[in-house]
Amino acid sequence: MNLKLMLEKTAREVPQQTAVVLGSRKVSYRELDETSNRIANALIGLGIKKGDHIAILMSRTPEWVINCFGVLAAGAAAVLLDSGAKAPELEPQLRESDSRILITEERFSPMLSSVLPNAPLVKHVLEVGTETYNRMVTSSSPTSPSVDIQGDDEAILFYTLGVLGKNKGVVHTHWSFLSILPIVVEKLELERHDVVLGLLPFNYLLGFGLVVLMPLWTGATIAILPHFSSKNILETIEREKASMLIGVPASFNAMAMIDEETIKGYDLSSLRKVLCAGAKSSAFFLETLEKRFHLTACEIYGLTELIIVTLGAIRDRRLGTAGKPLAELRVLDKNGTEVPRGSVGEAVARAPWMMKEYYKSPELTAQVLRDGWFHTGDLVRLDEDGYLEFIEKTSSIIVPSGGVKILPAAVEEVLLRHPAVAETACVGVLDDYKGQIPTAFIVLKEGQSATVDEIRDFCRQSLSEYKVPKQIKFVDSLPRIESGQIDRRLLSGRKES
Repeated sequence: MNLKLMLEKTAREVPQQTAVVLGSRKVSYRELDETSNRIANALIGLGIKKGDHIAILMSRTPEWVINCFGVLAAGAAAVLLDSGAKAPELEPQLRESDSRILITEERFSPMLSSVLPNAPLVKHVLEVGTETYNRMVTSSSPTSPSVDIQGDDEAILFYTLGVLGKNKGVVHTHWSFLSILPIVVEKLELERHDVVLGLLPFNYLLGFGLVVLMPLWTGATIAILPHFSSKNILETIEREKASMLIGVPASFNAMAMIDEETIKGYDLSSLRKVLCAGAKSSAFFLETLEKRFHLTACEIYGLTELIIVTLGAIRDRRLGTAGKPLAELRVLDKNGTEVPRGSVGEAVARAPWMMKEYYKSPELTAQVLRDGWFHTGDLVRLDEDGYLEFIEKTSSIIVPSGGVKILPAAVEEVLLRHPAVAETACVGVLDDYKGQIPTAFIVLKEGQSATVDEIRDFCRQSLSEYKVPKQIKFVDSLPRIESGQIDRRLLSGRKES
């Protein structure tokens, strides 16, 4: 079994069912299957062979899903790139992933002009929607190509900071996803009449694995949110009759605070459940959400390297926890000894849906995969009934409410290039409502000045928007511990002013 066969099976069973919808653009399962075959055959015609890597840099659209499955049907592995990334971030990923083709959109062309010369393996750039691309696709065969795809073949490379705080490609096989999909579908009681509205980018594991693959396994519909706002969410639920939302705590916190009069202005009767993932959630906000929207909230804990560790199922959940283990799970102290129930320790897990490796990084892989067990670097607590509570990261990586990890050193490196900045420390300042707020504490050089807007604009030249500090605090000095290192824990405990 592989992801291509999974799609073929669903397309045979429900060919006319809508697979993906974005506004007026609807793609049936038959169209998804046949068009992805056309793309696969076109890629093979360009010289792509089984096991090659093809990068995807696209907006979250039905065409993203079609092209991703085109890559998979060709027997290649899809390298999923962040459409919000800047040139200095994309360049090493495109080069180090050994991508041979880049599938993208015209709007990225100006940025890519500085990136592609440093990615010599990329022989073709396909711009979706152009006349050349459309001609290539329509002239290709809709028949499934004859490629022998095995379950343990590479399927997807996700770029993430991961556990070690080093940006690298996480390799997942076809079997990684297929081994967990039926379990999650059963636990979340997903059915063919469901319409899943995802609030997560497709290039992240949760977005791809849950928002894209889970509905396709079932024969349900993927509804894409045009732009994120509470109003857009409500409008899309009503228009598409969405029955399930998948998103991060910040999205659901915002929804929980929508006033009841506004909610009454929409027909939200189709909505039955939400799945909260990507960061530590709030039991208070989820309880409010359940009461206000008359739905069931489920939570999940996983990592890019290990798709799901625990899950709060429809019929077995406890708000404020991330549910019970689906993977084999141990909670260990610093000496590697299992801690008693109710005590805090590091989550160490293993499952068939674990990553294969960090791409071309055997030493980094060996640091986190030891004797078949993945060491998450996350502090957790299992209560007496076996429900997991996520406590915090053991590293200094900032995990905002959106769940996308930010490496402080990468932001600090950019800030220190500013001519007025003498010292800086980037931390996640804790906030009960927003989770960790990416905050830069800055000491200016003597006689120099800068404004918050100037600093943010400077950061935007080199960093994706989500990495730009949400708060910037100018201080006279940075607190330090005895060794002289900056006391990040003290900084992160400061409340938003």
